[in-house]
Amino acid sequence: MGSLIKLNAEAADSPFLVASTKMRPSMTATFAELLTSAATLHANEIQLRAGDEGPDQVVAMVRGDSVLVAELDAAATADFLAQAFLACDGADDYRAGAGRMMRLTGERLALPKGIAQVLMQFLPQGGARQLVARISYDGDVCCGSCGS
Repeated sequence: MGSLIKLNAEAADSPFLVASTKMRPSMTATFAELLTSAATLHANEIQLRAGDEGPDQVVAMVRGDSVLVAELDAAATADFLAQAFLACDGADDYRAGAGRMMRLTGERLALPKGIAQVLMQFLPQGGARQLVARISYDGDVCCGSCGS
């Protein structure tokens, strides 16, 4: 997991990023750092959206608003997906572009304070999204759809 994600210039000034990190467009962030930033604002999802004619985009859903966090070239997208997959419980046999449901409970990656779990949906290539990470917080009321 050598390469990191280059932040979009708009994201550097976004309230989504943790103020104490003082990130600037030239800096980078990993999947774990973006998850921590998402927890700070109580985002309910992180999505990796396929770029139609440009770079792929990492977007956080915060109180119903889409917040552009980063833009990724093909190599950074592959690295981001691998980072996210390898953080999941029982992760094995990662194959780029394969659809898969996983769970992140802290077994391999320490979850930020307040996050109970993250349901990770890796989607096949060719669609509008490549990853949807649904974040559940301590004290959230479960609707039963996640199986817990």
